[in-house]
Amino acid sequence: MLEKVAAMAFKEGIEVDYVKELIRRNRLAPGPANPDLEHWPWPVKVYTLGRFGLLVDEQPLEHGRKVQQKPLALLKALIALGGRGVSEGRLVELLWPDADGDLAHHSFEVALSRLRKLLGNEDALVLKEGRLSLSNRQCWVDAWAFERFLGQAETARKAGKGTEAIRLFEKASSLYKGPFLHSEEMPCAASPREKLRSGFLRGVARLGQCYEERERWGEAVSCYGKGIEADDLAEELYRRLMICHIRQGRVAEALSVYRRCRKTLSSVLGMEPSAETRAIAASLGRTPA
Repeated sequence: MLEKVAAMAFKEGIEVDYVKELIRRNRLAPGPANPDLEHWPWPVKVYTLGRFGLLVDEQPLEHGRKVQQKPLALLKALIALGGRGVSEGRLVELLWPDADGDLAHHSFEVALSRLRKLLGNEDALVLKEGRLSLSNRQCWVDAWAFERFLGQAETARKAGKGTEAIRLFEKASSLYKGPFLHSEEMPCAASPREKLRSGFLRGVARLGQCYEERERWGEAVSCYGKGIEADDLAEELYRRLMICHIRQGRVAEALSVYRRCRKTLSSVLGMEPSAETRAIAASLGRTPA
């Protein structure tokens, strides 16, 4: 019951500092229905989108020379592989590819012990039957929250709950600060990186559509602009951005978007915009330069 009250207080912004202290004092964990509360005083918070950041008891962990990098590499690999039930063998293969047998197992145990010490929470990492998991009752991960918000937003949209869908899409969008573990070269990060980027672009398109349906043109323009920043080859977003400018009577801005689209597609892919995009530009009654 107390967890539900605390979750509601966060949602409504009521006595947030007091509620955080209450949670710490009683060692409360959010209920399964509230796994996305970024402002909950999680023992461990991990940021992977656009940057890597680690908060332990809401204090940033400095991960410079003084912090051994192998425990952090273990954490990153664990999250990249889904964070739950990842086999020791898979992690060893990624992080200690040249180690064999006992040496590999010892290296894993040492890194795990150091990571637990770094996180200051024995319950944050669960090793069971040779499989490692990051506890979602002790740890908040931005990428996980991002995906859940996207899923909830899509469900709300399909149910015709437009206002709720917008709120959830906006939450997801606010979490996506850039590519997943973008500075990491570990092969296991490539697939989730692309999956999260695609999810973000899909969310941008959906959110922009919701804004357009309500004639919130300025917000739609901003939304599509963020999507193009993430993927400057997303021609659909250029088209939607052009239409939003047109709806506001901003013909020059619409033409400028078209020129950028055409230049980018030509220089990167060696191709012209689609017939649909060219038709929108032609409808403006001017010949795009």
